[in-house]
Amino acid sequence: MLKGYFQDRRLVFSILIICCGSLFGIGYLYRIPTSALSYVSVFAGTFVAILLLLDFFRYISSWKELERLCDQKTWHKGMFYSNPGALEAWYREMIEKMQDDMFHLLEDHDITMKEMMDYYGLWAHQIKTPIAAMRLLLQSRKQTIRTEEEKEHYDALSMELFKIEQYVEMALSYLKIGDISKDMILQEYDVGSIVRQAVKKYSRLFILQKIGIRMEEIKQSVVTDEKWLLFVLEQLLSNALKYTKEGSISIYMKEKGILVIEDSGIGIAPEDLPRIMEKGFTGYNGRRDKKSTGLGLYLCRSILDKLNHQIRIESEVGKGTKVFLDLNREPLEVE
Repeated sequence: MLKGYFQDRRLVFSILIICCGSLFGIGYLYRIPTSALSYVSVFAGTFVAILLLLDFFRYISSWKELERLCDQKTWHKGMFYSNPGALEAWYREMIEKMQDDMFHLLEDHDITMKEMMDYYGLWAHQIKTPIAAMRLLLQSRKQTIRTEEEKEHYDALSMELFKIEQYVEMALSYLKIGDISKDMILQEYDVGSIVRQAVKKYSRLFILQKIGIRMEEIKQSVVTDEKWLLFVLEQLLSNALKYTKEGSISIYMKEKGILVIEDSGIGIAPEDLPRIMEKGFTGYNGRRDKKSTGLGLYLCRSILDKLNHQIRIESEVGKGTKVFLDLNREPLEVE
């Protein structure tokens, strides 16, 4: 603070030094007695020292006020309490005006975002009605299938409808991800049970795509949220099925608390690996497939961060991908 004061007042101190030097220089040239110069110097020095001391206290007050404003999270009109000079008052008026403009912009942005979130939330819920109707129509048509061609057509429609349902679920999860804590229940769950739920949900796709599934017995309990961990596993299985044209998908525990989902798919390019969990990033596979949204792995990472779990991906082009979910938690020490 003292260093800052001297830096800000360096021009004043330079003028004082020049004035003192000029005073003694003139006194020396005109042979003014040293005692007279001393009286003048003491009187002027005392007066200047008092003014500088008052200025320093005012500087300290302004400094502390700025520190307080930097520490507080919310600003408002009239947030400056000290009496500024004319130039400083003008700067502060500009800051307060910009602050008001920013508040208005934030309010408008919040209103726009809320309206958009409400609309998409309503859309996601309303779209479930025609999807359910389409599911019923497909089920009724199943009874009339007579030929192999009709069966293949039914299976293709059923698979595409299932994908639509999954995209709607992804949209709902994306809307909730910003405030996931309100929809989270942490307790101890059996990992094997959650994995079996995910596999069961995608069992029809495994059959239709003729992809094998190898799942080792998983005996592991973790503290997590069943609903959101299940969503992550479903997204990872969906990705594995999307990019695996033949072969199998394996699910197993590598070690305590490390769940692995391994596929024999097309793999991920090395240059894409560091960015595959960024929002909107589709990579080489996504650009080739033309169907990737770049949101699946982003949602997975965001949810796992909220659950305090870790995700890591290893892959080799043409040989497959391994996804490692670290479900361990550090135990809390009670003092």
